Amino acid sequence: MIPDKNKRVSDRDEESLNAVEEVLSALNGDSDKSPKSPFLIIVEGRRDILSLRNLGINEDIEIVKCANKPTAEFCEKIAETGKSAVILTDWDRKGGILASRLAEQFQNLNVPYYTEYRETLLFYTKKEIKDVESLFSYVGKMKNSDDEEEDIKRF
Repeated sequence: MIPDKNKRVSDRDEESLNAVEEVLSALNGDSDKSPKSPFLIIVEGRRDILSLRNLGINEDIEIVKCANKPTAEFCEKIAETGKSAVILTDWDRKGGILASRLAEQFQNLNVPYYTEYRETLLFYTKKEIKDVESLFSYVGKMKNSDDEEEDIKRF
């Protein structure tokens, strides 16, 4: 869903925050939009894991860079788990290339994978942040701006 350009900035911010929170709920398995269980989330680094954990995500998370192995080897390891994969690489150029490689490998291995969560986050946050590790601070900032606006409306 594309935000309406005529909406006030705070309305677009609220829409973005709601979309991000919906993705987080799905990634925590708390939504009818959650990936098929069991699943694991694939990120690029330890800070990404920390951000997701701080946001309440308790699902299994794997770091694609950590293994220092080719993408195919990493994907084969994931295929052996029997779990589906949520590709949640950063939304910079490098993360996009990595997401494409992972998706291609998972498709070749017949591993169910999801990219729509990354795409939604990219769409709603690309002007503010560029990576998974910034999600925690982004959500905190957005919630604080909502609280400040509510305080202003009371006066």
